[in-house]
Parts: sequence; structure tokens; C-alpha cells
Amino acid sequence: MSDELYRLLLIDSDRIFRMGMRSWLAQFADLEVVAEVDTAEAALECLSDDARDIDLILLDLNLEESASEVSNEYLSGLELCQQLKSRYPDLPILLLSSPQPTELVAIALRTGVEGYCLKGTKPEELIIAIRQVASGEIYLGDRDNPQIKQSKQAFTNLPDEPVSVVAIIRHNFYLSGLRRIDRALGEVKAGLEGANPQQISDRFAQLVLAGQVRELQAARWLIHQLWKPSKRPHILSQSNDVSPTNLASDLSVEVATPKVEISGITKESNILAIQASLWDRTVEKLQASLVNLSRTPLEIDILKDEKKRELLYIALRQVEQSLTELRFSEIQPDQLHDQIPTILKNIWQETVINFFGKYYNLSYPLNTSEVNVVDVLLKDVAIVQAAFLNKIPQIENFLSHLLFETELIVNNANLAIGTPEAMQRAELILDNLLIQIANGVIQPLLNHFADVEEVKHKFYRYNLLPTREIERFRNDLSWKYRLEKYITDPQLIFESRQVLFAFANSGIKQVSIYAPRSQELQQLEGIQLAVTLVLELQDAIAPRLKSAIAFLGSGFVYVLTNVIGRGIGLIGRGVLQGIGTAWQESRPRNKK
Repeated sequence: MSDELYRLLLIDSDRIFRMGMRSWLAQFADLEVVAEVDTAEAALECLSDDARDIDLILLDLNLEESASEVSNEYLSGLELCQQLKSRYPDLPILLLSSPQPTELVAIALRTGVEGYCLKGTKPEELIIAIRQVASGEIYLGDRDNPQIKQSKQAFTNLPDEPVSVVAIIRHNFYLSGLRRIDRALGEVKAGLEGANPQQISDRFAQLVLAGQVRELQAARWLIHQLWKPSKRPHILSQSNDVSPTNLASDLSVEVATPKVEISGITKESNILAIQASLWDRTVEKLQASLVNLSRTPLEIDILKDEKKRELLYIALRQVEQSLTELRFSEIQPDQLHDQIPTILKNIWQETVINFFGKYYNLSYPLNTSEVNVVDVLLKDVAIVQAAFLNKIPQIENFLSHLLFETELIVNNANLAIGTPEAMQRAELILDNLLIQIANGVIQPLLNHFADVEEVKHKFYRYNLLPTREIERFRNDLSWKYRLEKYITDPQLIFESRQVLFAFANSGIKQVSIYAPRSQELQQLEGIQLAVTLVLELQDAIAPRLKSAIAFLGSGFVYVLTNVIGRGIGLIGRGVLQGIGTAWQESRPRNKK
């Protein structure tokens, strides 16, 4: 079994079956259902995108007939199978269908279909079929096929229990890193083979490319050592591991490996190990409660718990992939500042696409035509950047810390990577980044599809399904935006503070940290500047006013107690004495 991640397209008219297949396949880290469709037309439209990379099609021969986009004819499952093989002859197809007539299956196989499997097949046999066909082999159900026996033997040690979420996330990160390295390694080796060693310029290019090959192979070995999953070791048993002793073994040009390479490996290993620890702690926290414990409403509060957790997992994965891409691009420290907006925008866009699905369509209540949800949401990129992405604090320091091992600034102190204080602050920044990215994903959804029934039942919490509750939730968010813009943000800038959201065992909490913001303070204007002036005036007047009030208050108390109070007391005493004397005089005296 290879270490590839196979991307699947599921074509089946039965919506319940598609849901079940997607849910079942989600537990396998090397399989990903990137799209699912119910008609031949939708399948052809999905595959017309050249940028989409599909490794395997799961097709039902009982597909309901629908009109093709290229003609007015209606396509059955068999006809779609023939068209797909004609247009994409190298794309494997596994027929996953109920029992069919032998003649129909024979026709489908003659078109070049690589596999046929019944829907009632046992799960362990079905996963063998999917992996076998995706890897380029043939699978013909229960027929006598030695390749199937070998595959069965390879998977007999699979655990019966599902893989934990942490293991799945780690394995996905591992596969993603290896794929990117292998892609870059192939490009560099192609350039190395195309160089002409007789020319001086090409000889120099060979040396440079050979060094890049060594670096990529070293990176591949490091990722395998640090990120290889602890479970299912057979998944990685056939991968081409590279050890430090043979990093340059397959180079076509003999180039000595400098000793500095080894020290570089040690440094990179340290950074990746720290990042792995940081990611593990974040994944563990995501499995705890995600209820909002702060007094600030969040966009993700409207989501079901499982959808909220899924969205945050996807955001975490996109952050990891972004860090991997930045390392491969060899970005320099002085280039990072200008790239921060683009980096955050790409993370947000990929999170939107992966959370909703590139081909997730919805019908407006008063419109019969469908719209693509992702296309609509991505158009709000400028709004999301202004409202969320540009306000995420300390991202540059965080990325530089993990990319270049620069010190993390905490309370005006520089902390080295790996120290407990630096890990704690990096964890806090990462938590806030994930939450704000997730908020930025849901905000345009609430603006465009807030009251669509399909969206409500698929994503919202049960108590927020009524339209009145949704509008009340949106109004709370609207007031939050106004208060933040005109009052909260200027106050935080004036007080040199930043508020971050973090994951705790009991839920999402709000944390205030010190941050110098003098430059932002100088840029305030209008109402925001007026708020800071009011705060400054309050700071200037309040202590004196409190002193004056305290002085006047003490004087007033003195007058009340020592002057008026004593006067009233003397008068009252005199009245009582007069009454007592009159009473004594009015009493009859005894005659002696």
C-alpha cells in the first residue's frame, strides 16, 4: 500500500447511500471524497474542471438517467461510464452497484472499467477494492484474482476500532507534506536531468539543483521521522524512506554533502518537533467543549457542535499546509511581513472550500436556479479581510517563530522557541487564529444564506432554527461589530491591550494580553479618536473629581453630624426635658 492520498468522486443517485459512504470513508486517512454527485450531467460538469485532481470514480450503474450537458440525450450509468472512459481513459472507475445482469457488467468492463464491486460487499473487502483500483490495479469482485488475495493479506492487521481524530489529523498532515515534497522533488530532478553538463552555466545549475534535491530529501526524511502515524504502520511500510546517510544516493551528479547540512537538519527537526507538539495540544483541546464562555457573541456560535469542531479542524489543517508551503517556497524573514494578508486570505479561502465543498449548490427560496455556495462566499473576501483577517493579532511574530525560530515577544520580553512561556503564547495565538478564521467562514454564510432551510438544518443548532432566533442572533452580531469599531477597538488600542479567544477544557474563553499599539493609536480618527479623548479626559478628571466629591462628602457628613445633628439633638433633648418637667408638675402631690 502506498502513502498516497486518493481523491474520490462518488456518483450515485441514492443520497442516503452517498452520505453513508462519505461518513464511512472519512475514517480512512488515505481516502478523501472530494465531490459527490447524483446525475451524469453533474459528473461531467464536475470533471470538466481541469484543476480538479480525481484519483478514482465510484460509479453506480443504476444511476438515474439525466440530460447530458453536451447533448439533449439522457445518459444511463452505463452510457456515462462509456463517456468517462472516452474522455478520461487514465482515470480509474470502480463500479459500485447492486447486482446487475452479466451482459451489462461485461459491456461495462469492455469499455475499460478497472473494477466491479457489489454494494453488499463486506466493508473490509470494499476498502481493498477501492484502494486497489485507485492504485491502478484491477478488481473484479469475488472472481479468482491473486492480486486480491495479496491485498487481503496486507490488510489483515487493520484494527477493528476506528482511528482516533488525533491520528487522522496527524496522518493527513504527514501525507500532505510528503506529497508536496515529492512533487517539488520531481520538478527539481527533471531540471537536473535536462541540464547539459558540457556548458558552464548548466554545470552551475546542476550543483544548485543537486543541493535542492538533498534538501528536499532531508525534509522528506524529517517529516517521516516526526509525523509518521503511530497507528497502522503498514500504511507507511512501502514508502521510500530516506536516511541521513544516503541523502544524495540517487543523484545523477556526484556532489559532496557539506557538514552544515547535518546541523541544518537538527535545527529543522527541533522546529518541526515543537510545531508537532503545539498541534497535538490544539487537537486535544478541540475535542473538548467548544461552548462560548465569553460575553462576546461569535459567528460560530450558530453551528452545531460537530460542525463547529469540523470547521476548526479544517482551519487547523489549512494553517499547517500554509506553513509547509512557506517552508518549501524558502521565504525570507524580510519578505514575511508583506505576505501576511495573502497568507491569511489563502487559509480562509481553502477553509471555505473544504468546509462547504467546492460543488455545494443551493436553491434560493424564490428562485428555481441553483447557486454555488462557495462561489458566493468567496466574493466577500474583502469584507472578511477587513472585519476579521486584518485584525488577527501577532500573526507575523507567530509565523516567524515557527518558520525561522525567531524569539516570540511576550510582555516586551523575547522568549526562545520551545520555552514553556513561548509555547503557551504560541498556543494562545494559534487558538485565536483558528477561531477568527472560522468566524470569517460563517459570516458571509449568514449574510447570504442565513434563512435557507437546507443550511439551517445542516449547520445550525436546534434552538436557532426559527427565523426570529436567527435574526436575533444576527442583530447581536451587528451590534458587536458597531461596538467593536467605535468603542471597544479604540479603547483596547488606548490601553495597549489585545483580546484573544482561546480554547479551554470548559469552552472558549476570552484572554486579554499586553501589546504596544502606539502606531495604531496615531492612526485613529473620527469617532474612534473621540473615544480615546474621552477616556483620557476621564483619566485626567476622574481622580480629582473623586477627591473633590470625597472632600465635599466628608464636609457634608461633618455638617450633618456635628452641626445639624447636634442641634437637632439639643432641641430634642430640651423638648424632652420640658415635657418631663411639665409631667412632674402636673402630678398630684400627696398630702401629709
